[in-house]
Formats: sequence, structure tokens, C-alpha cells
Amino acid sequence: MDGVMDALNTESTDQASGNGQQSEQASPPHCRKQRGFCADQIPCLPESVKSRQRFGEDLQPVGDYAGVEPYYRVCEDVGDVQHQDQTEPKAFEASDWWWNHRRVRFLNGRAFIGLSALLLLIPYAWGGIVLVGGGWLLYFLVYQLVVDMPSVVFMLAMLFTYVAWMAVSFYILIKTMPWVTGAFALLLRPFDKLLGKLLDRSLEAGESFFSRETGGVSFALPGGKKLTAPFEEFDAYVERVIQHGGIFYRLMFVHRYTGKQFSQTSLSRVEPTKEEVMALWDMLQRYMDVSQPLPDVPRLEPFRHLDPVTAVHDQRTGRNPRFWRDLDFEAWQQGEGAEWLKRQVTYPWDKRRCRLTPQLGKIAMQAYREKRPEGTYPI
Repeated sequence: MDGVMDALNTESTDQASGNGQQSEQASPPHCRKQRGFCADQIPCLPESVKSRQRFGEDLQPVGDYAGVEPYYRVCEDVGDVQHQDQTEPKAFEASDWWWNHRRVRFLNGRAFIGLSALLLLIPYAWGGIVLVGGGWLLYFLVYQLVVDMPSVVFMLAMLFTYVAWMAVSFYILIKTMPWVTGAFALLLRPFDKLLGKLLDRSLEAGESFFSRETGGVSFALPGGKKLTAPFEEFDAYVERVIQHGGIFYRLMFVHRYTGKQFSQTSLSRVEPTKEEVMALWDMLQRYMDVSQPLPDVPRLEPFRHLDPVTAVHDQRTGRNPRFWRDLDFEAWQQGEGAEWLKRQVTYPWDKRRCRLTPQLGKIAMQAYREKRPEGTYPI
């Protein structure tokens, strides 16, 4: 859906007849038409079908911006953007670059997990062959040599074999992995077209987006379906993820009127700090808010001049249009970058106020359904 969120004005019903029915109240004047999402013009919304409070997950406010970018994501993206700018700058204009002034695209669900598993298949398979297969072969050979020796000698020989093979196998993996992946790629070359079609299908099935242009959000669902709805229909949560080594955090989205949740995406990865996730949510909101300039992050820099609000902002502030692409990253990390991280950690995130919650319950569900854009997921 690239539909626009129309005004959600509550229409008055017919005047009550002899059965005593009362007419609905008219909508407040601020529930007006808008192009894209704007925190100052959040439309009237029906109540959530379920409680918005979730155990172990922190509901995030909407419309109160910190102006803080996700520091660790920015640090990773600087290298990618600079490399792309130096090797093939025209790629920024191609569809392969998934962030621009119109949309932020990402993979959701099984397509994202499947592609990740495919990328990990080769090194894990080769590692298993070397470590496990080679280990069993060596174990069998040594066993044949020492099986008739005294038990103490037998145990020491087998223990030494195990420890020695662990060290040798890791050395072998380090030296041979580039050759193995290269050979595998060479074997697959005759099937490039077939694999390309399969990959395109997988990408298309899993492709999701946040559209600044329309204010719409689309998440891929199983079976090739899409849940497409206005941005203000989604609640964002900081989800706690328990893994080996402790508790981590991830941004999760829940569609308020269907209960469907989305966290397994290439956009909302697991982070070591809660502040990084809240900064990601802050960045996404400002990206969607057409009254705000684009977030000042590396992936969006090549497109800042194409967004009218951002172009005016950059001209007024004198921003260097190639700040990230020409950045001395190491020097930035020691100076301004350190200040970014400090601000992210010390910002009073708990003081933010939600500008969406007061709009809930100001329109009946049936009336709201009739005003939703065409192509949106049914509720």
C-alpha cells in the first residue's frame, strides 16, 4: 500500500428517531486530512482491541522526539556508505539501495531468516566437516594404535589427540575458508540465473517498508501476503531478548488492531543496550514525520537534497552535503561521536510523552474502517 492516511473525522449520525438513539459527536477539528505522518496531526483512532501493556516489553511513546540517532548503527553504516560512494556511487540511485527519502525498506520474517541461514550455511557446513568429520577420523586412527596399551596411556593419548585436533582444526578453517567459499561460488555459477530468480522471489516476499511519502507501513506475512496500514496504527515496544551472556534488546512492532507482531526483521536487530533501541525508534519516527528533516544518518545522506523539508533545513544550517561520505571516522569517534554516545546514554528517555495515546477512542471502529485508505490490511 502506498495509500495516504485520510482524515479520520467522526461523522455525525442521523438524528435520533422515536427509538431514542443518539447521534455521535463530531470529530475534534484537529482530526484533519494529512499527507504522510505528522506528529502534530495524528488522526482520531479507535481504541486498541487488546491492552497495549505487555509483560516484559516497554511501550514506546509517539511524537516526542529526542533527536538522538542510534550510535552503533551509524558507526556501522559509515563504512558501508563510504565504500559504496568510492566504488559505485550510482548505486545510490538504484533500487538495490534500500534507504532513501521516500522509503526505508527491510526484510521481515522467514525471508530475512532464510537469507541469513543461507549465508551461514557454507562456513558452518565446512566447519562441521573439518571439526567433526576430521576429529572422528583422527580419533579412529589413534584408537587403533593405543587400544591395547595400558588404560592410563590410552586415556592420555586420546585426551592429547582431542586437544591437539581442536587447535589444528581451527587453523585449517582459517586458512581454507576463503578457498572453500570461492570454490562453492564457482560451482554455483552455472545456476546464477536460477538462483537470482529464487533470491528475487525471496526478497520480494519478505520486503517490508516504512514510507515517508505516504505515511504507510508494510510488513511481509507468510504466504506472500502483506500487512499494510498507516504508521499510527502500529505500537512500538522495546523487547527483552534473553540469550547466552545476558539480556539484550530489540525493537518490536505490534499492529494495534490485529495483534500481529513483528520483531524478526533486518531492521530491528538485537542490541546490547536499551538506549540504542530507543534511539532507533526515535530515528524512525522522525523519518516518518514529514514536518521533520530526514534523520542525519549515513544511509540517508545521498538523498537529503531530494526531500523539501530536509533541503531547507540543510541550507539554513549550512550542513556539509557530504559530511558522512568524507568523514574521518576515527577522529569523529574520539570527538563528536563520543558526545553522541554520551547523549544517547544520558538522555531522559523516561520523560517522553506520547502524543498518540490521547487520540485513541475518539472514533468508533466501524467509522474508522470506512475511512481507511484502499489496499490496507482488513481490521
